[in-house]
Amino acid sequence: MSETAPPICHPTSYVPLSALATGALGDEALPVTDENPVPNRELPYRGARVLGLDSPVAAGRALLVDCLAGGQIEMVLADSSIVALTFAPGVTLLPFAATALNSAGTTATLSAWVLD
Repeated sequence: MSETAPPICHPTSYVPLSALATGALGDEALPVTDENPVPNRELPYRGARVLGLDSPVAAGRALLVDCLAGGQIEMVLADSSIVALTFAPGVTLLPFAATALNSAGTTATLSAWVLD
């Protein structure tokens, strides 16, 4: 039985397609072309959970922020590291596994959701 490599779930923008090749394990690699595209499987988000200030939740796959008034947002990531970013008004989708928003370091007015 021939095994195939698993699909790439989240390809990165910094790997040029010319650097990728696909094919069955043990077979000669095939270059990526229109006839042999990257085996990409973008998984849809299946749920959203509110992430309020000072209300920790389990990490998800991404963070969705609706910033109403710009300013700093201080978020805690799954490894307990803290990242403070400046946001302008608007909606932003971040590939961060956030677990909390700290009110002490947040000056923006926002709504946020952890996406699963």
